[in-house]
Amino acid sequence: TEITDPRALDTLALVDDGWQFEVLDRVLARKIDGQDVLVRHTPLRQLGSYAERLGRRARSVAVGRASRMRLPTGGWREPPRRTRLLAIIAVRDEQHLLPGWLANVTPHVDGVIALDDGSSDGSAAILEAHPKVLTVIRVPVDRPTWDEIGNHRRLIAAAVEHEAEWVIALDADERVERTFRARVERAVRRGARLRLTAFRLPMRELWDSPTTWRADGVWSRKKVARLFQCRADHSFDPNPLHASKAPLQGQRYGAFASADVLLYHLRMIHPDDRAARRARYESLDPHREWQQVGYDYLTDERALRLRRVRSRRAPEAQ
Repeated sequence: TEITDPRALDTLALVDDGWQFEVLDRVLARKIDGQDVLVRHTPLRQLGSYAERLGRRARSVAVGRASRMRLPTGGWREPPRRTRLLAIIAVRDEQHLLPGWLANVTPHVDGVIALDDGSSDGSAAILEAHPKVLTVIRVPVDRPTWDEIGNHRRLIAAAVEHEAEWVIALDADERVERTFRARVERAVRRGARLRLTAFRLPMRELWDSPTTWRADGVWSRKKVARLFQCRADHSFDPNPLHASKAPLQGQRYGAFASADVLLYHLRMIHPDDRAARRARYESLDPHREWQQVGYDYLTDERALRLRRVRSRRAPEAQ
C-alpha cells in the first residue's frame, strides 16, 4: 500500500464509525479532475447494469457521504490566529442577552457586524458601545415586516466591506465553546486542503440547566451551517424560515461538511421558553411548509435524555 500525496492523510482523518469499506481485487489507475485516483475494474459484460445502478444511486450516495463528513478540530497546541474572523448578528429587543453574548463571543473574533431590527429597548446602544463591534446597521422601529433574508444580505455585505475572511453567524441566545477560536483556525486550515469553504456546527440545546444539554434522538444530531468563508458572490438560501446562513455554493454534493466546533443554545433551558418557541414557529409556519416534522417535538419530553456539558468545552460566559 502506498500514497502519492501526503494530503491523502487529511481525507483518511475524516474516517469515523459511520464509514463502510470494501476490499477490491482489481482496480485501475485513472485521472479525474486532475487528480490521480483508483477505480473499480468492471468487466465489459457488467458495465450496462452497473452504469444504470450508478446513475440511480450516485446523487443519494454523494449527499450521504458529504453530510457525514466530519472534520476533526482537536489539537494540543493553540494555533496562531491567521484568519480574519468576524461574527454577524441580527437582534430585536435582546437587551437582556447581549451583555452575555458579547462577553462570550468577542474574545474569539476579530470584530462584530450587527444589525438592530427595530429594537425598542437598548439593544443598539449596547452593541454600539462595545469596542469589538465594527458597525451597527439600524432598521427603523416601524419597519413593515420581519425580513430575515434581507437582514442577512445586509450583514454579509457589511462583512465583505470590513474584509472578513470567514464569518460565524450567531443569534443573541447562542454561545460558543471556550476552545472556539482554536478549533475554527484548525477547521479553516484543514478544510482548505479538502477545498471546504463552509461548515455545519453541532448545536447543543441546553435543557433545564446551563450545564446540561438534550441528547436523545434528533437533539443529539442537530447541526447548523453557520461557519463559512466570506464571499461577495454569496448565494443566499431563499427560504423565508430556517434558511441556511452559509452560502449555498459552500455545499459538497448537496450538503455541508461538519466541523467539531460546538455552539450552545440558551433559549430552551426553561419550559416556558420552549413553549414560547413552539408557539412562535407554529404561528410562522402553521402548515409545516418549511419544516415537515412540525414543531411538537420542541416540548415533547417522552424520550428525554440529558448529558452534562463537558467543562473543557463549555461556554466561558453566558
